[in-house]
Amino acid sequence: MKHIELFESFGAPNLPMPGGKKRTFTDAEITYYQRFWNRVHFKYHANKFFASMWNKMKTKKELMNKQWEELEFLLQNGKSRYEAGILPKNY
Repeated sequence: MKHIELFESFGAPNLPMPGGKKRTFTDAEITYYQRFWNRVHFKYHANKFFASMWNKMKTKKELMNKQWEELEFLLQNGKSRYEAGILPKNY
């Protein structure tokens, strides 16, 4: 029964992808998210983690699913998941 779930979501669009899969972006999606990126605080533009993901999204038009989760949260909420308290800060 474990294998049935894999075949049900095989090739189906708009379903959540497993963590290792890539998410591709169209030019329209990139221009849409560009507006959100321009509104994000400047510290995220200077942050290597988020800036590299954004540049990869613009140039290669693809991100790994986990990278997209982080970047999407930032674009939607204006802060990272760590700052929002969703992910723990290990000191």
